[in-house]
Amino acid sequence: MELLSTRHLFWLGVTVLFVVGCINMRRLPLTCRGHKLFKVSVFSLVLVSEFCWFGYRHIVADVALVRNLPLHLCDISVFVMFVALATDSRRFAELSYFPGVVGALLAVCLPAISESGAIRTIAEIRYFVTHIALVGIGFYFTFGRHYRPPVRAVLRSYAAVHVYAVVITPLNLLLGTNYFFTLSAPKQIAFIQHYPHWLFVVAVSMTFLILFSLMYLPFVRQDP
Repeated sequence: MELLSTRHLFWLGVTVLFVVGCINMRRLPLTCRGHKLFKVSVFSLVLVSEFCWFGYRHIVADVALVRNLPLHLCDISVFVMFVALATDSRRFAELSYFPGVVGALLAVCLPAISESGAIRTIAEIRYFVTHIALVGIGFYFTFGRHYRPPVRAVLRSYAAVHVYAVVITPLNLLLGTNYFFTLSAPKQIAFIQHYPHWLFVVAVSMTFLILFSLMYLPFVRQDP
């Protein structure tokens, strides 16, 4: 997908609207059925979408299982989101807010959709539905349900991302895969290919740290 094309701008607009809606859920009492209905709806939509997509890639598109495992950062964030939606856990909510939102927002802003042909539109819809849900749910728990993260959540989240990168890299080397893009940058983003991979890794790491810090700014004045 061409960056800032009409289709891309459409999905960016949907992202903004969904995030605004998630934040405005704070107007409803936490005991309101609206919260439960919202959580169940998002959980069900993403679960069905991801399950069907996994089945299509493995059975119809004949993608090898090792290349179809849910091991990218946003895949892990989906599991985190599911746990947060099912349990209202504050620890999982903070992971949904920091790495969940940042990873998914980068995916929305720099879409990497490799499918072509008749399945392209379906792939695009599934891609953006999942990533927009991740962005919105992070804001939903933090602002819509008032789950204020402590300052140490920034460091915990930043460490968690790097620990996962360290863990997944040997697996990538063993399987010949590229989960979390630890071995090479996404091929669908052409301009990144002109730079050495270590620079991409450093840039992504610094981006996470900067964005995590910026995302904590609304809570700085609330610190004792």
